[in-house]
Amino acid sequence: MARIYVIDDDEQLLRMVGLMLDRGGHATTLINDPVEGLEQIKQNKPDLLVLDVMMPDMSGHDIARQIRAQKGLESLPILILTARSQEVDRATALKSGADDYLSKPVTSQELIERVDNLLHKRENRTRPEQGILIVMFGMRGGVGQTTLAVNLASALRRLSQEEVCLVDLSPSGGQAAMHLRLQARTTWADLPTASELDWSVFKEKLTIHPSGLRLLAAPSVPQSATEPAPELVEAFLPLLQGQMTFTVVDMPRVFSPTFTAVLEAADIALHVLAADVVSVQTAVQVDRLLSKTGISFRQKSYVLNHIQPEAELPQTTVERGLNARVASKINFDPNQSRALAQGVPLTLTSAKSPLPTMMNRMAEVIWQRVVNAAAKK
Repeated sequence: MARIYVIDDDEQLLRMVGLMLDRGGHATTLINDPVEGLEQIKQNKPDLLVLDVMMPDMSGHDIARQIRAQKGLESLPILILTARSQEVDRATALKSGADDYLSKPVTSQELIERVDNLLHKRENRTRPEQGILIVMFGMRGGVGQTTLAVNLASALRRLSQEEVCLVDLSPSGGQAAMHLRLQARTTWADLPTASELDWSVFKEKLTIHPSGLRLLAAPSVPQSATEPAPELVEAFLPLLQGQMTFTVVDMPRVFSPTFTAVLEAADIALHVLAADVVSVQTAVQVDRLLSKTGISFRQKSYVLNHIQPEAELPQTTVERGLNARVASKINFDPNQSRALAQGVPLTLTSAKSPLPTMMNRMAEVIWQRVVNAAAKK
């Protein structure tokens, strides 16, 4: 999360830009007076500044020049927004000291991408050579697997401000888009064959959430249980790992070649189950099947998700049934039904209830792994 100042004398545009940035996980300060805005920047330097150009008393170009001449503010990232879109306007913005330039009207996707790029340059972050692939799986439906996948991906996006993609591999009608209240115009069913797939083609099939989270959606109409084909998945996972810092996969509840191919590639595998007898028995059977298949995990953990106010089984009983320790337990969260109805994952809100608390903690652990790896280079 970055602290971003937005200076624009147009109140409506000011609020709109502020809303876009808030949804992207940033903390915004909205200022409609350029002179006052410059003084606030001098007193309390933000992480990034978004500037309008045409303002009374002082233009955005004037502010940018003064900031570049002010000791301690020389490196402040500046993004200029203007209604003018000619090349000469871009050149003027950059000459005045801005780091980047966008012409109005601007989409949420464009704004978040440009802001993230500027923040990354300022912090000189080192991306891992290959992004981390996180897989949520389990053969028992109704345990909240998609809810956890959506919230983990959202938490990673909000915490890191890195590129994060959520992949919904369900062949039976995807739910991830509904959790995010997104109208996905394209899905993995619209992808070309594996031999024709490259990043320029693949990225056009991703839907972007206002937070900046990317989604490869599943078709709304049920598909064959063998879809998507393992060859296709094996083609696009490396593309995602090459471009995304984190890829979170919501796995199908079908044991198939696609299922095993993704598990084999996973850096972190999270086996989701609920605190009931059927869920535990199903998890045990899945583990036995995976063992017979010979799949070896780089890192695997159990996530116990309480989907009812009263758990049927205590955690100790679940662990005895699994003959393994449960790494993460998420208590029943009454806020989840409202979050689903509103289409806003709890980890993108300020809620302090059980689900976002645990998912944010999980995201922090995973993100710290990337930070520590980068520090060693």
